[in-house]
Amino acid sequence: MVEGGDPGRAELASESRRLAQKSAAAFEAAEASSDPSVTADKLGEAQVYATDSALAAAYTHLQQIVGVIALLLPFVLVLGNRLLSGDELESSISAYYHTRMGDVFVGALCALAIFFLSYNYKPLPGFNLDNKLSTLAAVAALGVAFFPTTSDASVASQSEQVVGRVHLACAALLFGLLAVFALFLFPKTGGAPMTPAKQRRNVVYRTCGGIIIGAIVLVGVSNLVDPPDSWHAFFWLETVCVVAFGVSWLVKGWFLGILADHKPTAPTPASALDR
Repeated sequence: MVEGGDPGRAELASESRRLAQKSAAAFEAAEASSDPSVTADKLGEAQVYATDSALAAAYTHLQQIVGVIALLLPFVLVLGNRLLSGDELESSISAYYHTRMGDVFVGALCALAIFFLSYNYKPLPGFNLDNKLSTLAAVAALGVAFFPTTSDASVASQSEQVVGRVHLACAALLFGLLAVFALFLFPKTGGAPMTPAKQRRNVVYRTCGGIIIGAIVLVGVSNLVDPPDSWHAFFWLETVCVVAFGVSWLVKGWFLGILADHKPTAPTPASALDR
């Protein structure tokens, strides 16, 4: 979600609290009005703002879930495959599709796709770009899941090679979109004042985005220089991308209050400034 708020506000409120405040103001206006039609209109506004407030809070939880799945995925695949089959590292995260952890790999990507699509359940005003890019990310995640990488390119049939190319294209698109979220969407403020905590979060977002871009570039370099298979270069570079993606979304969702703005009032669902 792109960060923002009402310009000039003294209090840096979360999107959820901002909408809740609008709901309360509309309800108070309804109570103060003696005109039945105005009362009805204001009560309708209050209900709409209250619904959007709850939705904004839900988006924060979605961000946390996405971050946890991404952060754990490579390690769960490695440890699970080692326990189930005793195999060493695969050549890439995607290669675990062809192992006994294949269902976990596909399931995790499908879960990410569902959460990306959940942004569009009821789009909030000002989130159009986020919604479009999250939809595209969902399509890319499903492409990675259901168009598997080739298990052995040297003996793959022509159709398997085509599927493998689609997989690579979807993976590149997905990582590219995740970098865009971290570098350009997450750091925005929408005109709201910048807090010290928000500045620190922006450093994390941009660092994670830069790491993702750097790892993508190094993937291309490794394909040219062809490092020894024992290095598992592609696997580690993919892991760096996925972990950076996970960290940026966890910070975005204020996971465990990490880098969260200080709240002078009782804690509410954390989405502060994150529009």
